[in-house]
Amino acid sequence: MNIATGIDAHIHLAEPLRLGYLVDTLVTGGAERLVVTFAEAVRDRVDVSLTVFVLSDADTPFRRELEAMGTKVVALPGKNLIDYRRFRNLLHELRRHRIEYLHAHLASSTTLGAFACRLLRIPFATTIHNVRPSVKRVRLSRKLLHRAAMRLPDVQRIAVGQAVAEASRAEIGRASVRVVPNAVPESVVADAGARSRIRSELGLSDDTLALACVGAIIGQKAHDVLLEAFARVAAEVPDTVLLLIGDAREPDRQQNLERLAERLGITEQIRFLGQRGDIPDLLAASDIFVSSSHWEGAPVSLLEAMANGVPPVVTDVGENRLVLRDTGAILVPPQAPEALSRGLLDMIGDPALRLHTAEAVRRRALGTYGVKSWTERLLDIYAETGPQRDWRRTFP
Repeated sequence: MNIATGIDAHIHLAEPLRLGYLVDTLVTGGAERLVVTFAEAVRDRVDVSLTVFVLSDADTPFRRELEAMGTKVVALPGKNLIDYRRFRNLLHELRRHRIEYLHAHLASSTTLGAFACRLLRIPFATTIHNVRPSVKRVRLSRKLLHRAAMRLPDVQRIAVGQAVAEASRAEIGRASVRVVPNAVPESVVADAGARSRIRSELGLSDDTLALACVGAIIGQKAHDVLLEAFARVAAEVPDTVLLLIGDAREPDRQQNLERLAERLGITEQIRFLGQRGDIPDLLAASDIFVSSSHWEGAPVSLLEAMANGVPPVVTDVGENRLVLRDTGAILVPPQAPEALSRGLLDMIGDPALRLHTAEAVRRRALGTYGVKSWTERLLDIYAETGPQRDWRRTFP
């Protein structure tokens, strides 16, 4: 018998792990981006077969991106969290695809996924993305279901950073939690022509300084604080624009921001760009990344900005301080528009600092927060806590 042939046959016969990812939506967002990043990382592996389940049937850029790379996407729309028909469909699809391990992202997926896997006896993991649970403003029944799901035995809880892990104690009690920092793929680095192309599209001159804020228009992101800070910046540096990139999930909130911009006299310098599928290109066209969030976990949008060499001025929340340590990036307290405007003006007024910070954050993002080590850490968890059979392969 040929030994090499025997080894090849063994590798060929070993079935891949049938892994499911369950996510609330596939709109633009950090958790959703991580699902796409993981799918991209494992699409050519022989030891993992990934199916993405999404609690929505919306046609979004991330869904199209997944389908274009050949990832199976199963839509599970429903009326609400306790829609029995959707829960039954989830059970059916998990059985139909013979899922051996399910990993959930975001609150509704965690709740439904935990109970479904409990019934089907499937190993289950959930990623905690924020220092505050996203069920804060929903009905008590949903909060209680989410908390019960998080405390089920054998649930693998994964936090995106140490600050997130510590903040999760109120939700998970004494249950254990692992820390796996977020990752950013090199594929989010825009091509060389993106800056000029996007700036031409937006009508920005070479002298215009563009500030970019990426995030859904929701209360957590504190866009009102940002607009107040930007008004002070625009008064001192008139040739600046603020690009607000993200979907308006609460239309009244955007209308209020538009009225605030009008009162502040900065309407012409604010661009509400909405949900976009070309965020890396928009970041490459920008000169400073800004975030005024009241709270965060480990924002993927920050890592994407760093990978594109955009110097950040952000609030000192979540993992931001750890991620940006010793890079020259500027951190300011949340809910402090004056401090945010000073930070922006300091970065604007010091081209050498901008250049140094741009290079430092690029190296940090693509080095410390690379995809390969992140993927392997997740696969280690699946191998340790999942089906006890030979599926894992070692790759160079």
